Amino acid sequence: MLIFKKYFFDAAHYLSDLGDNQNYKKMHGHSYEVTITLSGEVNQDKNWVMDLERLDKLTKPVISLLDHSTLNDVVGLEKPTSENIAKWLWLNLKKKVPNLVRVEVNRPRIGGCIYSGE
Repeated sequence: MLIFKKYFFDAAHYLSDLGDNQNYKKMHGHSYEVTITLSGEVNQDKNWVMDLERLDKLTKPVISLLDHSTLNDVVGLEKPTSENIAKWLWLNLKKKVPNLVRVEVNRPRIGGCIYSGE
C-alpha cells in the first residue's frame, strides 16, 4: 500500500547558469508543495502503514532547512532546480524513512518533479 503526506515551504533561489536574458537567473521566490510517499504493509494492530505524526517528526526538520531560505545557500542545493530539490530531500530522508518510495516537489500552477531514487 502507498500512503503520502504533503508539506509546504516558501523559499528564494536563482539559477546562475542561465543566460543574462533569463528571468530565472535573478533571485526570485516560490511556494513549494512537497509530497512524501511511503510504501508498506498495513500494521494489523494499528491499521496504518506508518504513524503520520512520526513521519512529521522525521520530515519537518528537513523541510525547515529549506523554508524561508535562499536555496542556493543550502549545502547540496547550490543549483536548486526542482529536480535537485527532490533529490536533496530524498537523500536527507531516505536513511530516516526506509520505506520512502517517492518525493514530489511541486510549484503550484507551474510544474514540478517526482524523484524515486537512483
